[in-house]
Amino acid sequence: MLFLFSLLAVVNGYYVNTTVDGLSGGYILMERQGPDGQPIGLKAMAALAANAATLPINRLWVSFFSPTMVYVPGSHTLKNTGLHISNASDGGFAELKKSIALLAAGGVETFLSLGGWNYNCWPYMYTRYSVGGYGTATPNYWKVQQYCQGSLDSADESNMWCYTCEPPSEHTSLDSFTIFPEPKSDLFQQAMDYVKSKDPAATFHQDIVPGGMYTDSKTGKSVKVPGDGSFAAGGRDPYEDIVLLTRDMGAAGVDLDYEEFWHADYFRTGKGPWELTSTTYKYAAIAKDMQLAIQKNYPSCKMSTAAGAVGGWAGKWWGGNMKGLWLQVHQKMPDVSAFMSTGANAGGINIMTYDLSSNEAFHECPEQGKCALDVQVEYYMDTYKTAGIPANVGFEVGTPAYPSKTHDPTHQLPLSNTLLTNILGSVGGTGGFFWEIYKPEDGHATPTQVAQAMCTKYLAGASRCSGSFPVLD
Repeated sequence: MLFLFSLLAVVNGYYVNTTVDGLSGGYILMERQGPDGQPIGLKAMAALAANAATLPINRLWVSFFSPTMVYVPGSHTLKNTGLHISNASDGGFAELKKSIALLAAGGVETFLSLGGWNYNCWPYMYTRYSVGGYGTATPNYWKVQQYCQGSLDSADESNMWCYTCEPPSEHTSLDSFTIFPEPKSDLFQQAMDYVKSKDPAATFHQDIVPGGMYTDSKTGKSVKVPGDGSFAAGGRDPYEDIVLLTRDMGAAGVDLDYEEFWHADYFRTGKGPWELTSTTYKYAAIAKDMQLAIQKNYPSCKMSTAAGAVGGWAGKWWGGNMKGLWLQVHQKMPDVSAFMSTGANAGGINIMTYDLSSNEAFHECPEQGKCALDVQVEYYMDTYKTAGIPANVGFEVGTPAYPSKTHDPTHQLPLSNTLLTNILGSVGGTGGFFWEIYKPEDGHATPTQVAQAMCTKYLAGASRCSGSFPVLD
């Protein structure tokens, strides 16, 4: 797999490219709060841009934009995009664009990432059909017991549906979340037609509109769909708008971070083991829509996707995740997968081989007795290799998000420097990435250590590999 990285500045809004093999990349959570309670994103981007030539990465993902975003081309504003980083009239557009240009000039390309966990989670659906849809003996059912008195019928907005999407410490409301819509646009219609050409039985659910009401056919309960429906009222397509924003921002690519576990569990078919074909088709249509938007509006734009560790694993699916989704897309619609993994638009299929657990009571290891982080990562990366899907390995800095550090800390699998070395020594490929540049390391491998190790392996020991990330005040 060949990655084409921009080493020169933007010219008339488009990149002048030279070719470099390999990927060493990191995400930045723009809304991460500093000591003053304000998002550090723009300040961090400016610091990274000032040190671009010596950063141990050659790609940076800016996260996260909302899948219900609205961006009108030429408006030059981040308002209504879901990225809340500035009170300026343009929402921080000009500052972010300036940093992106400086990063490009220093050999670091920037992607705009659409999604992320909160922009994928529907608390009602996730609680009832993912966490509570398979009985009480499941990994996260403890949240129902602790916050909802052990009953799914007690889950509501007042307890954020048992705090399954985020813990109480995050102080979330329904407005903190959204879902990926199925917009009524020409491009999404073309994308659906494409999917149906591969399987005429493919179904979609355009009646689920963010901000509107939806009746759960399984319970008869009418619930509000999280997210802002302004895109629908204005006749916009968020998947085209992220491409238009990427073009106007002078960024190199877009990133699709799709994690709608609730969708797979609610629309599952079969009698157990289940099928998640409905979600496979939804993801494929979203990806296809973005690809059509790239071809229409910004042909040099690259596209990457964040994929689940179990996404390339063949075999039976018993629910609770999206096992095999990227494998199915690759098998049923190989050109959708290939757009992201080979050719001029390839940004890579990037595997989130982290937030893994060693809790065998819930069958969370791929094979009994093989639960160590490096063993699991090698296993999952090999499933993608076996499936013929070029993929990049992923790492997480600091304390994992899963399992809960308070409820099940003994089964967490944090990344040490020894494990980092083991993993990079056992997996092949041409790239790696990590979450997240300014996430606290909590005594584990630091962002700089992770990036330097990836850089040394995948960028052939380039001079930037000895660099470090600037420390923010």
